[in-house]
Amino acid sequence: MSDTADALLADPGVGRRNIDPAQWANLELLLADAARDDLAVAVRTFVSAGSSAVVGVFDNDSLWTSLVVSVDHAGAPEWLSTVDGSVAEAAGDMTKAAGQAVKWVQARYGPCSLGLFVDKKHAEALVRASDKAAAVRTAAAAGGLVLSPVPPSLAIALA
Repeated sequence: MSDTADALLADPGVGRRNIDPAQWANLELLLADAARDDLAVAVRTFVSAGSSAVVGVFDNDSLWTSLVVSVDHAGAPEWLSTVDGSVAEAAGDMTKAAGQAVKWVQARYGPCSLGLFVDKKHAEALVRASDKAAAVRTAAAAGGLVLSPVPPSLAIALA
């Protein structure tokens, strides 16, 4: 597991369930260039207490990797998972797949306060970027981003 994913799992109370091994391996590849605490800071900043966030990375309209992070009512990470690949694959394009993935998360983990879906090229750029907001805006302008739902804190950061 990458140091970035390790940072999120530092608390022994954080569990894992329904991890797809191929998606997890791709997640480790993606996060290899990330700063150690980027993921943990993003979760603390943008995922509402008592909810979940889902991030999906697509390569040619196929789900390449995903991460579901559920946080408890105090805002601490509680569970990590990946999206069932059949959910996204059945939907087709990234926009439809994003909607299906959010519905899947809500059915299994409760409220979903953040859904961020991006194509692989822009995901790689986002991980390496020092200005994350600019990287997200670039992905959106290029049509390589679906952001729904959007928590108010993220909407403010992107404004």
